[in-house]
Amino acid sequence: MRNRTTLAILVAAVAVLGISNAWSRFSRDGYAMAQHDDHDGHDHGDHDDDEPDEHDDRDDHAAESVVRLTSDERVKFGVTVATAGSGQLTALIRLPGELALNADRVAHIVPRAPGIAREVLARVGDNVRAGEVMAWLESAELGTAKVDYLAKLAEVSCCTVDLARAQTVHDNTVQLLGVLKSSPSLETLRDMSGTAMGENRSILVSAYAELVLAEAAYLRERPLFEKKIASERDYQTAEAEFKKADALYAATRDSIDFKILRDLLEAKRSRRIREIELTGARRRLFLLGLTTEGVAELDDQAQLQNPPTTQQVACTDPNCKNCAQHGAGVSDSGNVDLHKAEERLAWYPLRAPFDATVIEKHLVLGEKHGGESDAFTVADLASVWVNIAVYQKDLPHVAKGMAVTISAGTGMPSVHGTIAYLAPVVDEKTRTALARVVLPNPDGRLRPGLFVSAEISIGQKGAPVVIPKSAVQRVADTRVVFLDTAEGFVATPVEVGRSNESSIEILSGLVAGQSYVTHGAFELKAKIVTSGLGAHAGHGH
Repeated sequence: MRNRTTLAILVAAVAVLGISNAWSRFSRDGYAMAQHDDHDGHDHGDHDDDEPDEHDDRDDHAAESVVRLTSDERVKFGVTVATAGSGQLTALIRLPGELALNADRVAHIVPRAPGIAREVLARVGDNVRAGEVMAWLESAELGTAKVDYLAKLAEVSCCTVDLARAQTVHDNTVQLLGVLKSSPSLETLRDMSGTAMGENRSILVSAYAELVLAEAAYLRERPLFEKKIASERDYQTAEAEFKKADALYAATRDSIDFKILRDLLEAKRSRRIREIELTGARRRLFLLGLTTEGVAELDDQAQLQNPPTTQQVACTDPNCKNCAQHGAGVSDSGNVDLHKAEERLAWYPLRAPFDATVIEKHLVLGEKHGGESDAFTVADLASVWVNIAVYQKDLPHVAKGMAVTISAGTGMPSVHGTIAYLAPVVDEKTRTALARVVLPNPDGRLRPGLFVSAEISIGQKGAPVVIPKSAVQRVADTRVVFLDTAEGFVATPVEVGRSNESSIEILSGLVAGQSYVTHGAFELKAKIVTSGLGAHAGHGH
């Protein structure tokens, strides 16, 4: 068994050396050796058969560079022939790139207020919907802000009641003042005792009653004094009391008129101040992350805590949503919800801003979060960015809007896009400019972080001879094309120029009008290699 293994190794080594030697001679002697029989000045008939012929070895190598196939073998190897001619070459540049998250669709969710994580609902890799609660935090700062808001809400409610009463007192007092102008009887004033005026009614009526009595006494004393029945002193006393009562009544009217207007304005001012303070408290809640719906829930909670004092009609509709807001008996379920709301007064949610995938989580149940760093990072992976590094030499050929083909490696099909952004500055360290392509990623196959290759077409240029890339084969570091000649398929060294994925430019070795092998060149190369190995084995090299 050991002898067989050793023999196999020796055979393989001889084969490798034979292939290399065979093609090195072919490359050195060139295509002319394949046609040495046609050279002038060489008469093979003059040589003695017994003498060594210096061209015999060249004849062997010429045979090695020519492959002769039957018609059946041509079909078997799939050999096809075409005529060389000019063509257009699409100029391409290949640049490195990397898949990255679409920064326009990435959100770093940071708590608005420091707090303790009470519930963590989202995990890395979860898909979340817009507005979905990802975690609940308990914040003392938010709790204080909510309590302040509820207090301001209660103050506004109280000021509303005060304003309504001040307005009622003002209107009723103005009405009473209007009645007093007509000098009504005391019986008429007694009929207005049911209207709400506060102390204004008693003050006005008392002053008016004193005026009426003083006037009556004065009117009674004046004719008696004129008839010399009453003394002058009694008349003057009655007159003085009448004038005093009239002056006091006029002052009382002015005082009450000013007072009710001042009280009304003060009630309006107080309510306005409380409304401004309430607005500030509400805005603070928004700054701490509370939504409009959250503030509305807080308003409902305030109504449950402070039901109206006026009697309400009990609602018998089981589907009524406002029953919990009626003052006539809050249901047991309403009390339970109220207690739960009080327990979670300082809680606030962290919500997803849009449909996305959770790619980072920095929040643990019971952990205190200061609000300076991300609790979650979410990204919409329905689209990704391709960040391409454009070298300085390629910058003149790259522009916004150009088509790009992105290759992400084995097993992933190429995708096409256009350059959406080209950086106006060059990176100081890499000396490259950033070109960005936005690609749709509905199935999530394009994963940010993968390295990719970007191919950009920068135009087309003509060439005298353009052939398929598959027609050019490399043998012993020499590129060759198989010409279709009368003697067979001849391997001819060529010099190549520009190329793309499918085509290549031929600078020398093949001219327009010559017939060459377009398909099956690899099989012909294999025939040359194997025949060269056999010939060298026969020559004893």
